[in-house]
Amino acid sequence: MATHSPAAQRGGALFESLVAFFVLAVASLTAAQLQGELRLHGDLARQRSEAVRLGARELEALRAWSSLEAASGASAYAAIVDAESTIDADANPQGNTDYRIVRSIDDDAFAGAKGTTVAVEWADRAGATQRIVLDSVIARSDPIWSGALAVGAGAGIPRAGLGRSPFVPVTARSLGGGRSALKPTTSGSTAIVFNDRSGEIVSRCSGLAATTATRDLATSDLAACGEGHWQLLAGTIRFTAGVPPLASDAQDVPPALSVTLALGGGSYAAAPDCSVEAMKTVRYSAGGSVRIEAVALDAVPASLGLVSWLDTGDRHVAYRCVVTPRADGRWSGRSALLPVGWTVGSGSGDRRVCRYVTDGDGSGTIDANIEHPLDYVDVAGSLLAQNFLVVRGDQACPAASAGGLLSASPGTLPHQP
Repeated sequence: MATHSPAAQRGGALFESLVAFFVLAVASLTAAQLQGELRLHGDLARQRSEAVRLGARELEALRAWSSLEAASGASAYAAIVDAESTIDADANPQGNTDYRIVRSIDDDAFAGAKGTTVAVEWADRAGATQRIVLDSVIARSDPIWSGALAVGAGAGIPRAGLGRSPFVPVTARSLGGGRSALKPTTSGSTAIVFNDRSGEIVSRCSGLAATTATRDLATSDLAACGEGHWQLLAGTIRFTAGVPPLASDAQDVPPALSVTLALGGGSYAAAPDCSVEAMKTVRYSAGGSVRIEAVALDAVPASLGLVSWLDTGDRHVAYRCVVTPRADGRWSGRSALLPVGWTVGSGSGDRRVCRYVTDGDGSGTIDANIEHPLDYVDVAGSLLAQNFLVVRGDQACPAASAGGLLSASPGTLPHQP
């Protein structure tokens, strides 16, 4: 049996100790390096989060402009230009390094908007330069239109654009003094005047020049006027020959027609005054922004003081009925389309009239006046967006399509026949 001398045993133990010490040293060194890497990456993650916060804050500050042109004491859209700034570590309790913020503005990237790039740079713990970049677009939209999203003070009356009642058409011209005016037809000689607070029609004027557009109306144009109280029923009428028809895609050239409103439920001092006008939609640039506007079907760019515009191909009829209510300030009735040179019916050569509807109160039925019912009952104020769709007589009125918020199409119900 082999035996080992004490000296050999002591040598083996020493070798094993050296190996164990070497392994421990390597493990300790690796742990130390790993700890350093973890601290470096943890610090970098914190710095990157702070850089994103600073970049987002810079973008939000740029979006918070309150004036189109430079104005004393106000941030302006015109003042959004290239710039550079530095935030020292001592001045930033959330950071442990200096940050350099560079913003680059491209005025030509988009029509009516500025392309904006915000870059934030800093040196990490190892001295390497780090950088994050945030891109955005800042639209040139007059802050005055933000009032369309607000609720006005006093009596809980909502306000739309220009601080007016939402029952005042957005195209009406503000005259000041709490009034706005609108010509029911572009080349007509009459205008209606609204109370901006209530949205009620308080004056009807005649004798206007046919060449005076609504956007050019002034108080001096409204000389021959009669005071009173009227309500407005208005909307659009669209045509499609598609099979099957699509409620969200109807822009055929409309044939001749008129609109009538048969009143009921009481005595009225005067019959409704309804007007129609064939329209088209155009797109053009003005004041550095892109605008989309409905104009008379025979209008030319010069009518808006333009050299040219882009015809979108959209065609429709705008109708407006001025209603004299009963003594109690309300009216009831049913509107209808009267064809000129075409027929309403269920044959392939006829046309069917559908009405766009929306179940705004979630009741499961179209029972509120604002939802565009078949018959209006005791209407107490103006009704806008009471729109119609005219399809082939042998086609059914299209229902709303299923889909998400952006993909669902509006629904319709039969109106005539």
